[in-house]
Amino acid sequence: MSKLSDYSKFDNLDSDTDDDENDNGAASHLNNHPLAASPTAATATAAAAAATPTPAQGTTKKHPTIADRYIFSYNNQKVYEWEQSLEEVTIYVDAPMKQLPQQNTASYMIVNILPNKLQVGLKGVDRHFIDEKTFDKVKVKESSWYLDLDEGVITIILSKCFRGQTWEGVLCGHTNTVDGSSAASGRQGIQESIDPVTKQEMQSSMMLERFQEENPGFDFRDAKFNGEVPDPRTFMGGVGYNH
Repeated sequence: MSKLSDYSKFDNLDSDTDDDENDNGAASHLNNHPLAASPTAATATAAAAAATPTPAQGTTKKHPTIADRYIFSYNNQKVYEWEQSLEEVTIYVDAPMKQLPQQNTASYMIVNILPNKLQVGLKGVDRHFIDEKTFDKVKVKESSWYLDLDEGVITIILSKCFRGQTWEGVLCGHTNTVDGSSAASGRQGIQESIDPVTKQEMQSSMMLERFQEENPGFDFRDAKFNGEVPDPRTFMGGVGYNH
């Protein structure tokens, strides 16, 4: 499994690639990725990580300009941005566009969306940039991803298995391992990466989305909640399913 300390290495590719190099040259170039360690080095790294009891920690903060979007960072460096709705969790990962071939760029990306796991990486590299369990189950067939060449961003759309559920992080790798279990998620040894205020903000956004969906004749854009925001999945008999 990848560690949060690995994430900052995604942009540190060798920048000497010529734009017109062929596919074999591109694959060879991607092998220079710092995560492409030899089996011996990878084993040594894994052993060192296992001997370290202190888990990696990150922070989730509100995006300064985009409403309902959050930024997950490690060591003050952004790993990705993300947001959620009743149906989906959307992740935005900056791609190392300057170091990738200009032709068929997306074909050099690896994005594997599994029922309980997300993997993101580069072809020709032994290790993934992201290789973690998701916060909860994902509908694989209804999930997707694409590479925006103009923005240089990989957009990953995860379809929630449980509509209306509040994801308190995208990946379990966000969290700090502690003794005991988390009452909020029921996961042994997992402490959510967001604070209670941030969780309330997320739930408020999804509750307003639900109200708008259930009452299309009203405008809830400026509505505010007094007191604790209810759970958008379970409030008043539970959220409805469109399919």
